[in-house]
Parts: sequence; C-alpha cells; structure tokens
Amino acid sequence: MVHDERRLYPRVVTNLGAQVQFGEDIFPVEMVNLSLGGFLIEGCGRLVDLPKSPVTGAIEFGLSFEIENQKLTSQCRVVYKRRLSVDKAALGLKIIDMDESTQRVIDTYVRNNLSY
Repeated sequence: MVHDERRLYPRVVTNLGAQVQFGEDIFPVEMVNLSLGGFLIEGCGRLVDLPKSPVTGAIEFGLSFEIENQKLTSQCRVVYKRRLSVDKAALGLKIIDMDESTQRVIDTYVRNNLSY
C-alpha cells in the first residue's frame, strides 16, 4: 500500500527553542519540526487547554523563535493537539500569517537541513 505525502512543503526535524504568546501568557516550547506550512511544537500540558477564539472557532496564537540569530514570529492556528503526558503536550500548527523575510529564512533553513 502506498501512502501519498499530503504536505505541501518539505519539513525538517529541529530542536529550536520557541515561545507561544497567547494573550498575556507566554509558554516556552520546543519546535520539533518545521516547514513553510507550519510547525510541530512540544511544551507544557496546559497547551492542550488553550481556548478557541470566538471569532474563528480555532486556537490561534503568536509563535516567536530564532533561526541563524534572526528573531522570527508567525501567527499560527492549531490543527493537531495531543497530550503526551500529564505535563507535556504536542501541537501541530498551521502558519496563518508570516512576513516575507521570515518565509525566506525558514525556506533557506529547510533547504539547508533536508536529508533525502
């Protein structure tokens, strides 16, 4: 049986530190992988309990991180969430807003770290 890759963009494994900014709250997280389409992050168990926006019906927040000594930010929507343990959760994020310079940095990082 063949599994088609449904991703629009290649992703690479990382171990980058990042911060989720949800309203006034900031949560330190680890970025497990990234692509031009989104991220997989892991952090405290409270992440799975973040409330949905009454406007969009989705969980959305800012994600700040650093690549190659450049501080980057992206607005993200949670598309996947999983509790890994009592105090650890994983969130799959779709990028909903990001400036062009951030896109270029991520694209370069992904291309430089792809392994076939």
